Amino acid sequence: APESMVLSGDNLLELHEGIFGLVKFGLKKCYTDSLVGYRVGLPWSMSCNEEGDTETAPAHSTYWPPSTASVDDILDDLSMLLTSGRLTPKNRAVIKSVVESEFITGNVAKSIRMTQQLLFATPEFHSTSVTRNSNEVRELSGYTHPPAAPYKAVVLLMMLGGADSWNLLVPHSNCAIGNQYAEYKTARGSSHSLSTTDLAPISALSSDQNCNTFGVTKDLDYLAELYNSGEAIFFPNTGILAKSMTKHDDWNGDTPFQLGAHNSMVHEFYRNDAFNERPNSGVFGRMVDQLKLRGYQTGANAAGAGSAMLTGDTQYNHPIRGVTTNHVDSLNKIPTVENIYDIMKELNGVGQHDNGVMSEAWSSRVASGLFEHEEAIEFSQLPQFSNHAYPGEGSLNSRFGSVMKYMKSRGYRKVNREFYVVKHDGYDHHGSNDVSGKFKSVNDAIRNFVSELKSNDLWESTVLVMGSDFGRSLNPNSSGGSDHAWGGNYFMVGGSVRGGKILGRYPQPLTPDHPNWIGRGRFIPTTSWDAVWNGIGQWMGLHDEDELNEAIPNRGSFDTCTELFTDKDLFNDGACTCSGCETVTWPPTTPTTSSPTQAPRTIYQAEEQSWDSSGKVSTGNSGWTGEGYANMGGKSSWVQFNTVDGGAGGACTLGFRYSVGSSLPRSCTLKVNGVNFGTVTFSSTASWDAWEYDYVETTCLPGNNVIKITASTSEGGPNLDRMDLLTATTPQPTNQPTMPVPTNLPTPKPTNQPSAPRITPAPQTAAPITPQPVTPSAPPTVAPTPAPSPAP
Repeated sequence: APESMVLSGDNLLELHEGIFGLVKFGLKKCYTDSLVGYRVGLPWSMSCNEEGDTETAPAHSTYWPPSTASVDDILDDLSMLLTSGRLTPKNRAVIKSVVESEFITGNVAKSIRMTQQLLFATPEFHSTSVTRNSNEVRELSGYTHPPAAPYKAVVLLMMLGGADSWNLLVPHSNCAIGNQYAEYKTARGSSHSLSTTDLAPISALSSDQNCNTFGVTKDLDYLAELYNSGEAIFFPNTGILAKSMTKHDDWNGDTPFQLGAHNSMVHEFYRNDAFNERPNSGVFGRMVDQLKLRGYQTGANAAGAGSAMLTGDTQYNHPIRGVTTNHVDSLNKIPTVENIYDIMKELNGVGQHDNGVMSEAWSSRVASGLFEHEEAIEFSQLPQFSNHAYPGEGSLNSRFGSVMKYMKSRGYRKVNREFYVVKHDGYDHHGSNDVSGKFKSVNDAIRNFVSELKSNDLWESTVLVMGSDFGRSLNPNSSGGSDHAWGGNYFMVGGSVRGGKILGRYPQPLTPDHPNWIGRGRFIPTTSWDAVWNGIGQWMGLHDEDELNEAIPNRGSFDTCTELFTDKDLFNDGACTCSGCETVTWPPTTPTTSSPTQAPRTIYQAEEQSWDSSGKVSTGNSGWTGEGYANMGGKSSWVQFNTVDGGAGGACTLGFRYSVGSSLPRSCTLKVNGVNFGTVTFSSTASWDAWEYDYVETTCLPGNNVIKITASTSEGGPNLDRMDLLTATTPQPTNQPTMPVPTNLPTPKPTNQPSAPRITPAPQTAAPITPQPVTPSAPPTVAPTPAPSPAP
């Protein structure tokens, strides 16, 4: 069901276009099958040239309500059929006002079609929880401030079908044990093996492999050039794993997913979550979530495939953009309701504090999907990002060209961390050995893409990784091809890559004697994709174990000393501090500071500050100080302390005296001088008459400071009595990272980013600094995350 997952914007709009088209034209292929198709303006059937014309359709709706005396009669019957009577009075009023103008003309049939389509646009139709919204349009925009941290991007080249990679990387010569090239020749046979003259030699002296010389197929000679220049890494016998195992283990029983099937293996590759600890999310999507929580400004982009890999947790609901270089077309062709998508924004308007969870999730995704489409139309019309001169031909060059176009616009879109998935299909070669032609296309596309990256000063900040459903059998089959297997050989290239290495273990021997050989040249992987994503995640900015565990849930199944790569293994600018057996030892947990309750205080009464129109000063509950308290409104309501004296500047502690009488906590984002310092979670105080403190350690500027808290969940904010500023007299632990006083900070300004209503952003700074982690006092109510250096 739609409410059980986060749909990509493309899928969501495609769903609505399909439903609207069914009502307008019957069962016809008026558009192409996917949103990408009609986004690029492909021709569509001339039989769909008049709204309401269903004569040529093989099937169409014959619905007619029992009574058509009024719009209310039509709505009564349809709302019961389509929403089980859950249509809210507000949404009913919106629909009625639109349909009424047509109904009074006497066109009852069109009025029924209008009512059907408008009901299909409501959250009541798409979700099963109670809808309570304001019909106020969810105003979304992109990021409003340029990011401070440098740009980085991960591009996945997804070879769909299961690429035969045994000829990609071949043992060549100078082997310590046996003749591994001869083993390769024997296993592959004359039909599938390459001669040494067909291989571009590369050195493996620094790679701890059995052979000191390997070969790369000359179909990928540019890849060999990148390796020899220290800009490429190979990952032999790599694949999705639940845990390390050999053929002597119960490898089939210990694997909680179906091996060998395209659908299940692509699904597992995209998700990289063997035990389904983070359902309905992909590994890139979870990285985007965690990076955004750290304050990075992120992008998730699909160039032909990969939406499942880019999907994050439902509570964050970040947008996924379909990347195309072609013209982006409009929606709602030959309309029944001219402005139906504008009306849809009202029907899925800002949720009230008691809006149902599923309804809120659906409506927020509708708003994001429409924003993404409108943004794509705007973006496609900007000539400065045109890619007409991108070199090369064919679909793969075209997709890399679309990625390049989006990368060039990173400043316009104000992003500094991005993930792309680029589709290249046609690798399921059971009946023939056709991988050579595919590799030549890849070689040409990579050469062109790298050239463009270098021309646009993006080579050092981009990493390109090859992926596939699975590897194929080393032994050929009787039909002249090779069959589905498990482990495969993959590569990674980039200007910052610590290349010239083969990381992981290339199988030796290439015979049934190998402990991972499970028949016909199929190998249990010796390296898990968790190892690769671990190092890439660190390079992108995930420095904390908890963050990495959220993004890569199964990494705990592997030994950090020997089975996970770090960013220092993979990149020249890797930042982890590793010792001994390469255990990742990121900066230790900050020692607990002493309680701030005895420090000198300056009190700022909340009722004397500024707040948004949904808040008010109240005195109805007891226990407050001053002249009352600020009764915050629903989601996005805020209170801003405009004249907070930071003295000489430096470390300071903010104490918020608050009340939450409900059982659910109230979470708010905290901004100090316009900089996002994380989330304050105000736990329940048991009643609205009971008051408690939440303490947050931060950094104040000399002189005046502006402190703002904004409700980030649908429950709204707490009742806020006051904020106490505690001077920096609290004893500080030794060897604790400190944060310099930031300068040239932006003027505080509300932002509306295309994200889910319950997103919980984490520290973000406006200059490349290393802030001190937020440390709550008892009871702990802040979820701190140390910011990376340079800061996002």
